[in-house]
Amino acid sequence: MIRQPIVVVMGHVDHGKTSLLDKIRKTSVAKREKGSITQHIGASEVPTEVIVKACSAMMALMQTKLEIPGLLFIDTPGHEAFTNLRERGGSISDMAVLVLDITKGFEPQTLETIEILRDYKTPFVIAMNKIDLVDGWVSHPDSTFMQSFNSQPPHAQQELEKKLTSL
Repeated sequence: MIRQPIVVVMGHVDHGKTSLLDKIRKTSVAKREKGSITQHIGASEVPTEVIVKACSAMMALMQTKLEIPGLLFIDTPGHEAFTNLRERGGSISDMAVLVLDITKGFEPQTLETIEILRDYKTPFVIAMNKIDLVDGWVSHPDSTFMQSFNSQPPHAQQELEKKLTSL
């Protein structure tokens, strides 16, 4: 039997790590956090069925089948005072999701997180968050990124591309 991979979610404070997990889990943990800022490590088991439902459009495009029992997500705080918790999360995970607020770019704890992941040789992906705050962006929550991007007005596409190239 394959064990659940451990996925740590990391990044700068207020870039949307817990909110991203809330979207996947269909929860509202971020709203219950003091000041809407995570101040401890949280763990969530997300079963395969939930992952498949959340990623169904992309999985269909890629013709992918998930053969794991689910994922164990570790949510880490992004505030500078919690470096030790980010380091602990980065050291025990099989992979990481680095959440980046597209409107703010790479901030100090983002860069620190990249160093932690490099030090532990933890593979990671970058999740661009808060794209809905790009001027003129129209949200399509059940679409893949490319489907949503292609349906945006040209000025919103250009604004997003400008933000991406300025990172």
